[in-house]
Amino acid sequence: MKPLKFKPIFMERIWGGTALRDKFGFDIHEGKKIGELWTISDNRTAVSVIEGGEFDGQKLSDITYKFSEDIYGKGVNYQRFPLLIKIIDAQDKLSVQVHPDDEYAFKYENGDSGKTEMWYIIDAKPGAKLVCGLKEGTTKEEFKRLLEEERLEECLKEIEVKPGDVVYIPSGMVHAIGEGILICEIQQNSDLTYRVYDYNRVDEFGRKRELHIEKALDVINFNLKTDKIIPEFKGIQGGRISHVVKSPYFQVSIIEIYEEVKIDTEGKFNTLTAVEGNCKIDYYEGTVELKAGETVLIPASIPSYTIEGNCKVLKAYI
Repeated sequence: MKPLKFKPIFMERIWGGTALRDKFGFDIHEGKKIGELWTISDNRTAVSVIEGGEFDGQKLSDITYKFSEDIYGKGVNYQRFPLLIKIIDAQDKLSVQVHPDDEYAFKYENGDSGKTEMWYIIDAKPGAKLVCGLKEGTTKEEFKRLLEEERLEECLKEIEVKPGDVVYIPSGMVHAIGEGILICEIQQNSDLTYRVYDYNRVDEFGRKRELHIEKALDVINFNLKTDKIIPEFKGIQGGRISHVVKSPYFQVSIIEIYEEVKIDTEGKFNTLTAVEGNCKIDYYEGTVELKAGETVLIPASIPSYTIEGNCKVLKAYI
C-alpha cells in the first residue's frame, strides 16, 4: 500500500475568507467565502476522494474497508477512518459552540462519535484571540442567564494566540475561533457542533443560523480548563520535533524539517499535514510530493519514511 493523497473538500461558511487561495494557492472562485478545507475525511458529511496513484478517484471509505490491515495495522480496525483534518480560515469570528463526548453522541446522535479536537495556529493577525472555556466560577445558572440576556461574552475565557501556538479542546468545552486566524484542526471523525451563540448574525437571505442550546447545556462541562500549549522542540537528525498532544483520541507532533527527517511508523498509520513549505515523502517504493495545505496518509504497512525539504508538518496518529 502506497501513501494516499486526496482531493480538497471546500466548505463555504458565513465567516470564511480568502486565505486558502491567497496562502496555499488553491483554485477558489473569487467571491466565495471558503471557511474550511477538509484535507482528509471519512465523515458522513463528506468523504475524501483519492487523487493520483492506483486508487485515483476512489473514496477513502472504500479503500479503508478493502485494505484495513494495510492501512491500520494488524488487529486494528475502525468503522470509519477515525480522524478528520481541516484547515480553517476565520476571517470573521465563529459561533460560540461545544461538542459532545462519545457517550452522548452515541446515545442521541444516531451512534455518531463525539468530538475532541486540537488547533495549530498557522497564522494570526496581531492580538487575535480564541475562546477556550469559561471564566473561573461560571455556573450553569449564570451561563443560562447571560445567554438569555445576550451578554454571554462576559463569561467567556479568551486567550491571545500567535502562529505556532497549539490549543487542545476536549469535548464539553465551550470554545470559539476569533477573527483573523488560520488554523489546522485535527479532530475525531465527527461533525457534531452545538452552537450556543452566534452574535445574531444573518446570512445573505436574512436568516439566523440554527442554535442548539438545550443540547449544548446537556454537554458543557463547567469545570474544564485549558490554555495554549507552547511547543517544546528537541533536535533530531535533519530537523526538530515537538510532541504537543497526547490524548486517547489522537497524538500530534510538530516536525520541522531542514534537510531530511526519517520517521518510523511503528505499525501505525500516520497522517502528515504540511502547514508551511513543500516537501517530498520518500518511502520504500517511491516518493510523493506534499504541498502546504495538503494531507497525506501513510499506511501502517509502510515501516518507515523520510520527509525531505524545508517545511513544517503536523504528524497525527492513534
